[in-house]
Amino acid sequence: MCPSDMTVPRDAAISSSPSYPEKVEGAAKPRSVPHRFAFVNALRGVGALGVVLYHGSEGGHIPGLMSFMPAWVVALMQQSGLTIATFFTLSGFVIAHSVYADRITLPYAARFMLRRSARLDPPYFFAIALALGFAFLSAVVIPGKNLPDVSFGQLVAHLFYVQEMFNYAQINPVFWTVCLEIQFYLAYILLLYISRNDPSQPLQGPRTVVILVSASLISLLWPLGLFNFGPWPGSFLPHWYSFLVGVGAYWAWRNPQIVPFYLSLLLTIATAAYLRGNGFSFICAASAFVLWFVSATGRNFALFNWPALQFLGAISYSLYLTHNPITGAVFRVGYMITGHTVFWEAFWWVGSMASSLLFATAVWWLVEMPSIRLAKRLAKRQDR
Repeated sequence: MCPSDMTVPRDAAISSSPSYPEKVEGAAKPRSVPHRFAFVNALRGVGALGVVLYHGSEGGHIPGLMSFMPAWVVALMQQSGLTIATFFTLSGFVIAHSVYADRITLPYAARFMLRRSARLDPPYFFAIALALGFAFLSAVVIPGKNLPDVSFGQLVAHLFYVQEMFNYAQINPVFWTVCLEIQFYLAYILLLYISRNDPSQPLQGPRTVVILVSASLISLLWPLGLFNFGPWPGSFLPHWYSFLVGVGAYWAWRNPQIVPFYLSLLLTIATAAYLRGNGFSFICAASAFVLWFVSATGRNFALFNWPALQFLGAISYSLYLTHNPITGAVFRVGYMITGHTVFWEAFWWVGSMASSLLFATAVWWLVEMPSIRLAKRLAKRQDR
């Protein structure tokens, strides 16, 4: 899961088919009052909280408590990790928005990835250090537990988001999504460069339409079950469709003439997901449809614009990256102090979620906010 800039000009907020002034690279930028995609931000927050709930149950921390829960609650918790599918779709939407009005050149692509790196790397690097620190600390505190076996090559691979490509184990299990996000960004921006997209033309030109439609159709090979592997370990291609349906939601909002094709694509994915019992694919299609519908009806700027949800969305990246070691540490230390009963399971479960939220807030303030400001400074320099 990766955050993205979700600010938009004011006049986009008052039309279901926005026609705000396009910003072409090198041209003067229109003066406008920024808004945020409140609905997108809320979904990110809810999705991150879903992953926290999932790891609380999947980690085997509350077996006694879960035995008292209704079956539908247990099933919901066990499937809450599938909200990762929504993260990928949201990323496609906001990345498509962030570059939609720009002509993509190789220098632009390099600057775009530099801004993404400035935005994403500091919290991610902090999360790597946190996971390693907790692993070493637990080996010192807990009798009989070995020190983590982390090689120099594994660490370097993590710093460049390529650990799975080189068959290294993840230092923190959640990092696999961040690695895919980086590949999504690169692939999408390079597709726009190859297509020589022209923001002044309808649908940014016929080559752009052909290339993006072709990419979307090729991406169907995985949710349809025709391919079940990638061309290399850790490849983005098996999950490429989950990002592209988010891109399509944005393009269909901006260009209503492609809505029939887009909805047909979503229906194909949803039907295959139902027939194959693939919950991940189904959530991707459902999330993309809701995202398009909410945008097309002009509610993306106001729906779920509640302070608590918006704050949860703001810290969602930090929460996603850091919650796993915090959750494990709270349960382990808590049970060492109080013992392990159903009552204490419930107590430390609440405590683990509260601790994860508080810790993520601190990381957001101390690490993520400076990275956001750095990315914005780079963007302003590049826009001059």
